[in-house]
Amino acid sequence: MASLLHAAKRLRTDLARRRKVYRLLQRKLMFHRVGVEEGDLFRPTYVYPEEVKMLLRCVFSQDICDYPNPCHDQVVYLTVEDLHKVPVK
Repeated sequence: MASLLHAAKRLRTDLARRRKVYRLLQRKLMFHRVGVEEGDLFRPTYVYPEEVKMLLRCVFSQDICDYPNPCHDQVVYLTVEDLHKVPVK
């Protein structure tokens, strides 16, 4: 997470920083096909663990909106263990 937070720190607003971190995290998860079965072509919607959400809200604390989690067929609920298994490089 530290490298993702560092990559977003140069942006001007906390909202942009949070979006950047989530976008980079999603890109890494998609690259390693976390939550995607072999042969599936859909792009999942990731729901991050509460620990990740709270970390980002603490680091980039301005203008926080707490949207409800999505609940459709392509939602993948992640755990901290799932994120820990993703290779760093």
